[in-house]
Amino acid sequence: MILTEQAWQEISQKRKEGMVALLPVGSVEQHGYHAPLGTDLFIAESLVEKVSREKDVIALSPIPVGVSEYHRHFGGTLWVKPETLKQYVKEICESLSYHGIKKIIIVNGHGGNRGPLGEVARYLRMEGIAYVVVWTWFESAQEEIVKIFGNLPPLHADEVETSLLMIIKKNLVRCEFLKKSAEGSSATWGAFHKGTMISQEVIDFSKSGATGNPERADSEKGERLLEELCSNLISLIQWFRGVNSLDLSFSERE
Repeated sequence: MILTEQAWQEISQKRKEGMVALLPVGSVEQHGYHAPLGTDLFIAESLVEKVSREKDVIALSPIPVGVSEYHRHFGGTLWVKPETLKQYVKEICESLSYHGIKKIIIVNGHGGNRGPLGEVARYLRMEGIAYVVVWTWFESAQEEIVKIFGNLPPLHADEVETSLLMIIKKNLVRCEFLKKSAEGSSATWGAFHKGTMISQEVIDFSKSGATGNPERADSEKGERLLEELCSNLISLIQWFRGVNSLDLSFSERE
């Protein structure tokens, strides 16, 4: 069920304790020479769309712009401050809670959003407003990524993200630029000195803005990963439907 396609009385009639809202959050930031600025947004939005037919699920419109200021040296990147994202997401969740929808999964597509979203989720639960869980695809499915790709790359405009994009938005992958992205790529996320990260400014460690090796992107692997991600997210939704929205004890979690 998609929230924006419903009439107000339909939401009131369908609302129930087990209902789970899905809020996709992405970013608009550079992804090398070969991938679009909306990569993180497209992935989060696509995952929500694919699982939105699950029982008692209500899908919200995506939040497109996230915490991406460290990509600012590359054209087209947009960003908001962590405080802005936290407040915006918090108020959306408060709106849902007012209407009796108190179980919310934030489907996150961007690494820079994890800290702010995690704080929002924690405080909304502690304040008794809503039970919010942050599901970041590349964290929640690390085992699946390693199983399919054989390793865990830096996960920004690399072979994994590009493989997913080949399934979700094939027409937006500039395959003729894969080599150029790979040549200016970074094997790690961040610049380091003897094990200490000294910079997360992308310009300091990646000439192309990419990481990993996007030339190794494979649409078949992307399709397998997309299936695994949907299965992972559906499993979380099914578990979430059965728990108390605000009073979950440690024993119940176990």
